[in-house]
Amino acid sequence: MKKPVIIDLPAALDRICHSNRVLITTHARADGDAIGCVAAMQRVLMAQGKDARAMLHEPIGERYTFLDTHKQLSVWDTNTMATDLAGADLLLVLDTCAAAQLEPICEAVRAATLQKLAIDHHLTRDDIVREVYADESAAACAQIVTHLFDSAGWEIDPVTAELLYVGLATDTGWFRFSNADAAAYKTAARLVAAGAKPNELYERLYLNESVPRARLIGATMSSFELLAGGKLAIVRLPRDVLNRCSATHQMTEDLINEPQRVGSVMACVLLVESPDDGPIRVSFRSKRGIDVAEIAANFGGGGHARAAGAKINGTMDEVARMVGGAMVDAMPKE
Repeated sequence: MKKPVIIDLPAALDRICHSNRVLITTHARADGDAIGCVAAMQRVLMAQGKDARAMLHEPIGERYTFLDTHKQLSVWDTNTMATDLAGADLLLVLDTCAAAQLEPICEAVRAATLQKLAIDHHLTRDDIVREVYADESAAACAQIVTHLFDSAGWEIDPVTAELLYVGLATDTGWFRFSNADAAAYKTAARLVAAGAKPNELYERLYLNESVPRARLIGATMSSFELLAGGKLAIVRLPRDVLNRCSATHQMTEDLINEPQRVGSVMACVLLVESPDDGPIRVSFRSKRGIDVAEIAANFGGGGHARAAGAKINGTMDEVARMVGGAMVDAMPKE
């Protein structure tokens, strides 16, 4: 497998500036950072006179629908994706460079002959693009995109600032996570100065839950299992729990953080059963002391040292035993 070439910011800007028809996408199950970056990139490139199309893998989850106020974000159609790719000069893949996160369009992307560039802050570098501009120190892809816009001299208007602030704030857990460093706060200040309103965005994102989502949070908090003397929390969300709560799989976002309210919990694993008998979706988080990206990589996944994910075949019990054992083994010794 040939890894993509790592390029610098001027080279990345050169690729974008010399492309007129740009197709923008991100990973499946797009979160606030992914959606915010895709929407912001499309908005700014359109302002530069480019034909910029934004493609997601599924409709936007209820929490983030307000980010697509002008209904500009489309969903990939497997019947037309080859034509869509052939009609563009450049494919921009934001917030990922992992093949597994581009299913089911991954092979079409690999086969496409157009120029392909990823902009990312994760560790994984797969052969889905030819080049990647990455900053692993960035708290969010939105932080990289903000810097890119400023370096190009492209205006960040209040709407764009809102989109990027959502990306930055959600990927830092509203600045609670360890990745919320001085650089992240500096970017946040830049976006607030450009017109983002944190209090209004927080209300829309976190004080606006649906009843099914609230019930799902309750089910999570009432059923998680503690291992390693209370240091590891395991959350299982089988299909019947989601059905009982009238919840969708998109509503499981951020649930992994709920058990970490318990003081003894150092790390958490969330297992979500697929709606179609596919692999179990596993999310890993740690407060400190455990590199969950390394553990996720052992199961074919990836991510950051404190937040990672993987898709693992097996029953809920089998996967729980495997990942639970790996997490317990990785716990720092007293």
